[in-house]
Amino acid sequence: MAADRPDAPRPRRLSTAAKRKLRQPLAPEHVSERETGDGPVRYLEGWRAIQLANATFGEDRWGAEVVGEVAYRPIPQTGRRSATPVLGIYTATVGVTVEGCGAHSDVGTGVVDEQTADAHATAYKAAVTDALKRALRHFGAGLGNELSASLDGDDVPGPAVEVEPLRREVLAIAERAGSDEARTREWVAEKYGCPLDELDARRLQDAVTRLARGLDRRNGHAQAA
Repeated sequence: MAADRPDAPRPRRLSTAAKRKLRQPLAPEHVSERETGDGPVRYLEGWRAIQLANATFGEDRWGAEVVGEVAYRPIPQTGRRSATPVLGIYTATVGVTVEGCGAHSDVGTGVVDEQTADAHATAYKAAVTDALKRALRHFGAGLGNELSASLDGDDVPGPAVEVEPLRREVLAIAERAGSDEARTREWVAEKYGCPLDELDARRLQDAVTRLARGLDRRNGHAQAA
């Protein structure tokens, strides 16, 4: 007679309480707000997103990690001075795993506005935090899914940011993904309802993030092949 073997532990499922929390919209006290040139912006701060994830899943039932390298892309300057120039952009991918759920990952960006070690460190951290918040959003409204992907508040450029470098970055990333300028401008007009040359800094940053996310997925598929 074969010796009895202990049953393998069954994977834990997401609790009913956690599912309920994920379906519920964010409470007003969890949403921050700041003024921009386009009016008030509502967003979820990074520390709050982590706090809510701990409360929803349990501190020991979820985790996050940076996937691949955090890339930095310098942006050539036109020579014109700006109150807050965009000197470069960090792009990060963060994956989130939760017991009882599928994993999700997303891309975030952080803008460098001056050539100092502190500015680069801040932008690096902002890119990782932005990616983490975007990845957590995939799990439901309770982690910010109902907030617009472009309304990250502390992770997006303010109204004083020079927009021309961001426009060039949109075209550059799209070109790396195989799209020519005409198709990129057509995509922007269809996506945002106005031409590329009329997009403000906030929507340009959103376009950069979306295009970087698509390029990241494309490169991932190419490496897998």
